[in-house]
Amino acid sequence: MIVGSRQSVVGSTTGAASSRGSLLPTAHCPLPTNENGVILIALLWILTALSVIALSFSRETFVEVAAARNMQSLEDSYFVARAGFEAAIYQLIQRRYAPALRQTELQDATDPLDLGIVTGTLGSSVYRVDIQDESGKISLNTVSEEQLRNLIEAAGIGKPDSAVITDSILDWRDTDSNPRPNGAEEDYYQMLNPPYKARNGRIDTVEEFLLIRGMTTEYFYGRPERDMNGSIVYRYGLSRYLSVYSSIPQVNVNFAPLTVLQSIPGMPPGAAQAIYERRRVKPFKNPQEISRDLGISLGATTMPYLGVMQTDFYTLTASAHMANSKARRVVRSIVNIQPVANKLYRTLYWNENVPDYEGMTP
Repeated sequence: MIVGSRQSVVGSTTGAASSRGSLLPTAHCPLPTNENGVILIALLWILTALSVIALSFSRETFVEVAAARNMQSLEDSYFVARAGFEAAIYQLIQRRYAPALRQTELQDATDPLDLGIVTGTLGSSVYRVDIQDESGKISLNTVSEEQLRNLIEAAGIGKPDSAVITDSILDWRDTDSNPRPNGAEEDYYQMLNPPYKARNGRIDTVEEFLLIRGMTTEYFYGRPERDMNGSIVYRYGLSRYLSVYSSIPQVNVNFAPLTVLQSIPGMPPGAAQAIYERRRVKPFKNPQEISRDLGISLGATTMPYLGVMQTDFYTLTASAHMANSKARRVVRSIVNIQPVANKLYRTLYWNENVPDYEGMTP
């Protein structure tokens, strides 16, 4: 009995050992570790980083290609604008020196030069040239104080700046040294840094305005503003309405900007807009047509300021763009159609950096 029991105990012990041995790892069944998970996460991070780098590189490449395409379009548009400029010059010269031939080509149609617009195509590009006779602007050296004040206020410059600019312009061009109430003479400009002298005589260039007290680049060149609807609109500066090239005392109603028409003393409310809209379709042959065709009564104060006489000085604004492209190039120039030194015209002003947002209509 004792021996059997011992054998049972030994058997039980051996069986227990065998059971415990089954819990130990063997070469054929290893324990799982965390190394595989760490490697997988690292690979995912690497793939994410590579995707971000590839996306960034693709976006930069797209931007560079678009920029290069726009630069090429701007360069091509510049030469198309130059071509439009030359086409307008040719038509102006033809009308001046061969009016009969010009009328024959038009066959009694309204001359686009009188409407102030010349358009055309060159290959797949389109150009437009806006023509403004300098007679449509106000002569800076002969403008009256009343009309000058009206013009500055019509251009959206309110008081007290309008009073300062008006008096300062009149002081700048007169020959005395007595400043007006809101003006400035030599002593004021000598105190500036750097100091300079007042003109006290005939103004040679419209750009002299920038030297006059109260004048800012925004008032001179133009500025963006918000209209009543909150939209951004561009208000032209005084440089678009004044001229030193025209000696005609009247304003040419066929080329005068709306702001210039509004500045004419005694102009009835709404009359300037009606004149402006009509002349864009059919130019006036004489100022009397305004009353006859539009039914507008212009008094003795207003009529002496109106005329249709043209000069040989023109402001040309040529714009061009390629087909299916928003990139636009604008060139502005002032030319004199008169023969000088075997040349049929002279270029008096040239600007290749005209902001596109200024628009094309003077």
